[in-house]
Amino acid sequence: MDPEIISLHKRWCTADAVKQFISADVPVKRSEEYPQWFKDLGNKASMFHRLSVWYALLYVVVEGFRELKLIHPEIDNLLKNDECVDCLRLFRNAIFHYQKDPLTEKEFKFLEAKDSEKWIRELNKALENFF
Repeated sequence: MDPEIISLHKRWCTADAVKQFISADVPVKRSEEYPQWFKDLGNKASMFHRLSVWYALLYVVVEGFRELKLIHPEIDNLLKNDECVDCLRLFRNAIFHYQKDPLTEKEFKFLEAKDSEKWIRELNKALENFF
């Protein structure tokens, strides 16, 4: 098998590994010291951070897929959505590069893009089918 495809698959596996833990509860030591609403808030914030990393890592796979000039009808069709692809690229940059603002426009552009949540889940499924 082609080492470049193996390398791309490795990147997808990394993204998928993060995805597996998006909704896991955050372990809290001495949790009796914190009110339930506080623990719930911490769990939601942690879930959002894990989701953000998963989204950003998926863009790394998209970047590699395009660089290798791979062809897969389902993925190719999803990557025709220039708005989602470009917003995901900016989202990745916001996650993996320091930003002075804790919540940047780069992050919101993808989250607010029409059907971005549906699109990224379909993209992930298409990539899973590809590999």
